[in-house]
Formats: sequence, structure tokens, C-alpha cells
Amino acid sequence: MLRNLLFALLIAVFLLWCAGSWAGMPLLVEIAIWLGDALVMAGAYLVPTATAALVKSPRLRQVALINVLGGWLIVPWIAAMALALKRDDLA
Repeated sequence: MLRNLLFALLIAVFLLWCAGSWAGMPLLVEIAIWLGDALVMAGAYLVPTATAALVKSPRLRQVALINVLGGWLIVPWIAAMALALKRDDLA
């Protein structure tokens, strides 16, 4: 469901950009660029949480909490990524 929503947002951004470019409406192009940037940045912001979910980390809640509350800073983002990739079976 989330994949379909993201795909629909991407299509909407593309259509806004096309309509603004062809109709000479720079406001639509600017809105499309802002939405596209927001999609890319949200994806980059949530990489540790997505990684923890994909590797089925037992610390998914901790990673998500650190990522959402402090992920906009570099150090908590790196800490969340390290927690997401930490392996317990190497001890």
C-alpha cells in the first residue's frame, strides 16, 4: 500500500512538472520540484528504519525512535544506522 502511495505521489510530481512546463506555469514546476525534493529527502531520512525492517532487526523500535526524533542530525542518524546493522550472532 505504501509503495502504491509513493508511486502515485511520484506520478503526481511528474504530471505537475509536465503541465507547468508545457503550459508556461512556473508555479506548477516549482511545486513539482519541492514535492520531488521532499520525497527524496524523506527516503534518505528514513534509510536506517527501512534497513532495520528489511534485515528484521530486533531493535526496530529503537532504530525508528532514534531515527524519527534525531535523524535530522548526522550523529543520531549514524547511530540509528549502526543499530539497524548490528548483528547479535557474531558474539
